[in-house]
Amino acid sequence: MSLRRNNKPTVPEAMTWGKAAPVLAISAIFDALGFLFGMFWLFGPALAAAYCTAVAGETLATWTFGLLGTKTAAAVCTAGAATAGSFLSEPLIIFGTVMAMATELFGWLTIGLILMMTNARIFKEHQSHSLLFVSSLGLSEIPLIGSLPALTGATIKMYHAQIKKDKEILLKHKKESANAQLQERRQQAAKLMQAHYAKAANAERIPDELREAA
Repeated sequence: MSLRRNNKPTVPEAMTWGKAAPVLAISAIFDALGFLFGMFWLFGPALAAAYCTAVAGETLATWTFGLLGTKTAAAVCTAGAATAGSFLSEPLIIFGTVMAMATELFGWLTIGLILMMTNARIFKEHQSHSLLFVSSLGLSEIPLIGSLPALTGATIKMYHAQIKKDKEILLKHKKESANAQLQERRQQAAKLMQAHYAKAANAERIPDELREAA
């Protein structure tokens, strides 16, 4: 019995969305940061105004001996940030583009390393995934267009293909296991029937031998 159990095929490894969730969350964070830096020419002045209003607004009002209220100080912050944004739009675009490219590259390397260490099958069993993953890096390094979540999109597509294939393999394995168990039960039933017939034949033969001996 133990030999038969050891010879049973092992259940194939299967990827699920639950297992993929942490990797997808990390890729989404990198894409979000890349989008923030890629649109830094727009978000930069807005963030500066928000910071000025939240942190420096009351300080500015205090420095002016209360002549400026908090709302007035917030308006000053907003106007100053808008003015600075108009003058610094080109440097902000350059800074945001460089940071977006660096962020996406670091994210791509991080996700690639995680996949190779924890789920190398996603590349070995799906040859097109390597090209798809490299293409996501090329797309993310294009200014403005790189603000799109290319890394997360490619990762989701790779996981979707892997999960779909693993489900098919697992279903096939279950069918083969069920057929093997059914065949094994049939063989066991046939052996039991043979043993029963052999025992019945021996029981009939013994009285005949006793009568002949008498």
